[in-house]
Amino acid sequence: MLLGFLLTTVLGGYFGSLFQRRVWNHQHVVQFLAAEHKRTVEIFEEVSRQLDKRLYRLRLLYWSLPDGNSTGTRSDMAEKRLEDYRQVLYEWNDGINRNLALIQQYFGDEERRELDLTIGRQFVALGGIVEGLWNGTRTHDDEQKASFEQQLLELNSQIYYYNIRLLRTVRAGAISTMQVSARRKALATGRPD
Repeated sequence: MLLGFLLTTVLGGYFGSLFQRRVWNHQHVVQFLAAEHKRTVEIFEEVSRQLDKRLYRLRLLYWSLPDGNSTGTRSDMAEKRLEDYRQVLYEWNDGINRNLALIQQYFGDEERRELDLTIGRQFVALGGIVEGLWNGTRTHDDEQKASFEQQLLELNSQIYYYNIRLLRTVRAGAISTMQVSARRKALATGRPD
């Protein structure tokens, strides 16, 4: 009878506790993954929105220049578009390192490099052209206008396909294996974050 009591009480309590802890650990890992997925979606939406906004404001500013250069009289609308473009640049530059770090953490080094070294550089180059046209330090003939419009279209396509890749990552629920492993290890040792 004593042996039966020990087996049911002690071993039953031990196995019940072990099972409960495993369920708890699994539940927390699932909650962690859901929170990480939500954060991944938020980061995608924020960066994608900023890219689209910056591209559109650049286009509006370029289109507001008389004949694609600054030799004509600027309208009040052109002045407003310059102000809007500069505001977007301030917002972009205020968070550039944060955005790059978040993209790298949640989407990987390759996506960070593309945002920084490909898309970012194209924005800088095209923005420099438009600002040079605005300031009168640069002019555009018909061939250069066509080339600039083509570059805008190419940048638009790059941003579109970049967004598609990020969305595929979000859809697949892919997050860093290192994050999941670290979380599981912390839970297993009884020291959750």
